[in-house]
Amino acid sequence: MNILIMRHIKLFFKDKASVFFSLLSVFIIITLYLLFLSENIISNLPPFEDQKTFAFLWMFSGVLAVTTATASLGALGKYIEDQVNKKNEDLLITKISRRTLAYSYIFYSFIIGFLFTSLLFIGGFLYTWIAFDLILPLSAPLVLILAMSTLMHTLIFYLITSSLKTMSAFSGFSTLVGTLIGFLAGIYVPIGVLPSYLQKVMILFPTTQVTALLRNILMNDVLVPIKELVPTSSYQDIIKTLGVRLQWNDAIVSNQLSWIYLIVVTLALLVIVVIKNKKSTSYFL
Repeated sequence: MNILIMRHIKLFFKDKASVFFSLLSVFIIITLYLLFLSENIISNLPPFEDQKTFAFLWMFSGVLAVTTATASLGALGKYIEDQVNKKNEDLLITKISRRTLAYSYIFYSFIIGFLFTSLLFIGGFLYTWIAFDLILPLSAPLVLILAMSTLMHTLIFYLITSSLKTMSAFSGFSTLVGTLIGFLAGIYVPIGVLPSYLQKVMILFPTTQVTALLRNILMNDVLVPIKELVPTSSYQDIIKTLGVRLQWNDAIVSNQLSWIYLIVVTLALLVIVVIKNKKSTSYFL
């Protein structure tokens, strides 16, 4: 298993295009943030000293959530490539079971996703320290949500990509995900300005829940000044509009409920993947 995982990782990093496109959505979001997203977010805030810090952390939380998805998906391109080029059949000749081979791609994709997310967090940590004199919290809940989000997205995309039979189909799917993921994370358009029915649809997507949890963790220090400046009702409106807290009808979705939702989804995906790999006897794993 370890040899297979290292083989996948080495081949992934040899393909510079795969590495680039795994992070393309991140580059797009950062570019849009620099061009106009930052100003849009600041315009919705009351005047206070840490406006730019607030806007950056709001965006950065979403980018972290997006990276746990897109980096994992980009890594799975090697899985499809091996299927298309029949490299998997060569590997199976060495008496490796189909189940072991399948799990090697899953573990490898998780490692790539978590590695890229961790590197991005380190970059954001250094930037906020230098630019805003703010130390981001490095806590167990933060590491856990990043790891769980990476695993969850890896499992989702493994189940989807296992039905794709060509690299063009994978490229098309990756493009679709890269286009939609910024909306689902509530980065391009704050979730609170959307119609109620769209908000409910987005809340059901796990990526939105991950983004909200990350914003609650990373933005805690910059939320305090706003809470002190404006009435409680105005403060609630701001955090609901910007997706720092999610709202279902008139109720606020608690952090505890978001954690439970993500854990249940991840466990359900694990069960589905285990069952699939036990039953899989087809050409595609």
